[in-house]
Amino acid sequence: METLSISMVTLLVGKNASGKSRTLNVINALAGLVSGATKLAFKSGDYCASFREINSLYQYELRYDDARVSKEKFSEGDVLLLDRGAGGVGKVRASKTGEMLDFQTPDTELAAVNRRDSLQHPFFEKLFSWGKGVRHFQFGTPLGKDHLAFLVKDKSIPVDPRKTAEVIAVLRHGLSQFGKEFAQAIMGDMNSIGYNLEDIGLRPPESLSVTFEPSPPPGELVGLYVKERDLPGVTDQVNMSQGMFRALSVIIQLNYSQRSEQPSCILIDDIGEGLDFDRSCALIDLLMTKAQQSNVQLIMTTNDRFVMNKVPLQYWAVIHRDRNMCTFFNYENSRDKFEAFKLTGMNNFDFFATDFVRSKFSEEISNLR
Repeated sequence: METLSISMVTLLVGKNASGKSRTLNVINALAGLVSGATKLAFKSGDYCASFREINSLYQYELRYDDARVSKEKFSEGDVLLLDRGAGGVGKVRASKTGEMLDFQTPDTELAAVNRRDSLQHPFFEKLFSWGKGVRHFQFGTPLGKDHLAFLVKDKSIPVDPRKTAEVIAVLRHGLSQFGKEFAQAIMGDMNSIGYNLEDIGLRPPESLSVTFEPSPPPGELVGLYVKERDLPGVTDQVNMSQGMFRALSVIIQLNYSQRSEQPSCILIDDIGEGLDFDRSCALIDLLMTKAQQSNVQLIMTTNDRFVMNKVPLQYWAVIHRDRNMCTFFNYENSRDKFEAFKLTGMNNFDFFATDFVRSKFSEEISNLR
């Protein structure tokens, strides 16, 4: 896979099986590793990621084989902060003295996590904060619609914002911590995409009959519900359309993240899947506005023509797969090609669907092989 340059808002466009979902999976996997949320679960991995912060450029490299780290390097510009190789032996910079100190850590662990120390090595906090703030939404999945929960009085449900199927726990904590303001924010966002809500909460699903054998577990079985102004009754989550619930789930979780722990990067695969054209466009507008107002990076994928026509070309990254190599083209590395297309007068989808991309980028593709 070639280098992918990501702006604050990026729409990753490509054919089926071109590598869109895998790209988001790679970003999310790295976030899990540097935040300590996941271990070296895969047999091997090779990452090289750059992060820009105002006037600083950080670069993190990680390579592991057989779930053992063989290379880990972290630098700020020309200043080396961490360098370790096989066996876990390496050097790490002491922040106060600038001295490179010898260390050894298990080769099954990341030094960026194992050596994290806000006093001695505060630079690792930047990696940790970015990784902890990544949210990965697979919009083509239920996003929690197939999950109900048992509530036990005076017992809280733990919340892990990275687990995007556990939206019931997120809503419960949000309502408990932020009250009516939280509910109003969710309903306001849902209203902006065409769902006119006047209430939201948790309750036992009346439309679902559940039998437990030999006996029910402790607590009360609950799910999400909403009340739309133009409907006489409430709608339980089991009766919501898949598209409506997906949008609701994302909006609940983003509002919670923004109030409790600022997300650093939002990944949304197959954005708009299951929504009609108007609501899909409205949701994209909402997400882009939220990202821009809160300085959060937003990366979406699609091969839907309506979504493509909605998002300006300046935010596009076109992914082209040739056998096992993925190449990315965007305004940063192919500005003249994007500008040339604008002169054709065709819509954005034509940029992807016609031979324009293939013909204009064929020379670049050949040079990158």
